[in-house]
Amino acid sequence: MKRMTGGQAVAAALKAEGVRQIFGIVGTHCSPLFDGAYDDAALNVVTVRHEQGAALMADGYARAGGGIAACFVVPGPGLTNALTGIGMAYSESAPMLVFAGQNALAQLEREGGHFHELPNSLGVASSLCDYVARVSRPGDVPGVIREAMRAMRCRRPRPAYIEMPLDVQSGEEEVRLLPPETFARPAGDPAAIERAAQALRSAQRPFIFAGGGVEIAGASDALAQVAERLGAPVVTGMFGRGALSDRHPLALGDGWGRLDLHQDLLRQADLALVVGARIDVVSDANLGAGFPQRIVQIDIDPLVIGQRRAVEAGVVGDAGLVLAALAEQLPAKRKACWLDVADCRKRKRETLARLAGPVLPLIEDLRSALPEDAIVVDDLTLVGYWMPVIFDTYRPRTLIHPGTYGTLGYSLPAAIGARLACPGQPVVAICGDGGFLFTAQELATARALNLDLVVLLFNDEAFGAIATYQDRLFGGRRIGSALSNPDFVKLGEAFGVNSVRIDPAEVGTAVRRAIERGGIWLIEVPFAPEGSANRVPWMP
Repeated sequence: MKRMTGGQAVAAALKAEGVRQIFGIVGTHCSPLFDGAYDDAALNVVTVRHEQGAALMADGYARAGGGIAACFVVPGPGLTNALTGIGMAYSESAPMLVFAGQNALAQLEREGGHFHELPNSLGVASSLCDYVARVSRPGDVPGVIREAMRAMRCRRPRPAYIEMPLDVQSGEEEVRLLPPETFARPAGDPAAIERAAQALRSAQRPFIFAGGGVEIAGASDALAQVAERLGAPVVTGMFGRGALSDRHPLALGDGWGRLDLHQDLLRQADLALVVGARIDVVSDANLGAGFPQRIVQIDIDPLVIGQRRAVEAGVVGDAGLVLAALAEQLPAKRKACWLDVADCRKRKRETLARLAGPVLPLIEDLRSALPEDAIVVDDLTLVGYWMPVIFDTYRPRTLIHPGTYGTLGYSLPAAIGARLACPGQPVVAICGDGGFLFTAQELATARALNLDLVVLLFNDEAFGAIATYQDRLFGGRRIGSALSNPDFVKLGEAFGVNSVRIDPAEVGTAVRRAIERGGIWLIEVPFAPEGSANRVPWMP
């Protein structure tokens, strides 16, 4: 045991749990937390420019690399600013540890008009976190952090929130750090796995719908093995892109939304194996209504099993462990696929060429400029909307989308987090002019870190998707969707980053050059296609 302040205990316990990355903004109510990390070179503390950026960076860090980052924020406005990123992580199953300072223990629950006071802060955080606790003494810190880690590692990964009153942060006490723990994820009930295997063996034309749970579990190899033994084509949801490489002969990629790109598959299939996917509205606007009657579902979250459609067999467990167990109960020999996957891919691209117009060659040009392991982080912008459907993805965790929570301004801070998690991989942020200005200040964070990072900013002088939506649903009565933008090149230069404006046809060349030269690049692309290409694929 060693005598420590609460802030030092947090730093020591984080390091003991393998957490090395901290994002945040120092303030009066979290200064002892930051001071606790002062003497430890193993902890990388990044000062951001807005607490929302801290949480979004932690989200990108987790989704790209699988690791857990911590956020240090003040109570009150610090917590409420961070809630957008926390909500993002809750929705898309990303773990993060959020530490908020707090007024002294004696001042709590009295609403005395104290600085940074937020009534029922634990209740506020609990709406978006799977684990919530307030620490009342420094000696409790290691145990509380261990419980938070256990919740994130053993269940569906989601944010954890730990509140640290000022007198606990600065108070001293004997602190016992905990020995390492191997976190065990649920392997699934053997009887449920046997029922699932029986159903799969009886199917003549099965297909697999794989979501982000496959990537979280590191289950790509197990997924491929099951698909090959079933001869089952694999469609990936928006959050599972890369779970099976688009080069795999059974891969059909994404293709749902309202585009109906896989109707031939759905008409013929007699069973769907749904793995690590909640069948969300942006991956399948029909919420599984077109799936065959027979469904086998695997998910670590029991609430997801049968949520959209009744299932013939459901297995609650880690996708990798359950798929590996299923593979053992399937014939070891590869089975020929019942569907002509190559023909489906060909017809899919023909449909996309008609619907996406100039977006298709632009995204294909971008793909050709990037190595296989490059990480692309989307925002809610025209090109970003089309990316999961068009962009060929070869490795897990390399295409990251803001998804069902729909956070504008996501891509820049999340890309910073991804770059810190995966320093050996190129990272590209896909931004629109509207969303970029939500979090543009984090260019200063990237610059302070001297990151290599490419920011592709597509400018149509509007919230373009909403303008098109208003045209279609409200007869062209646009309100609030036109934007008056700054000169983005000058703005980027003011932040000290390399800034250029290019034509859409130059995207691949410009991105390739930026990666070769290194540094931060803000590449503005004026781009405002008309017609169906400017329509969000999953929007009504």
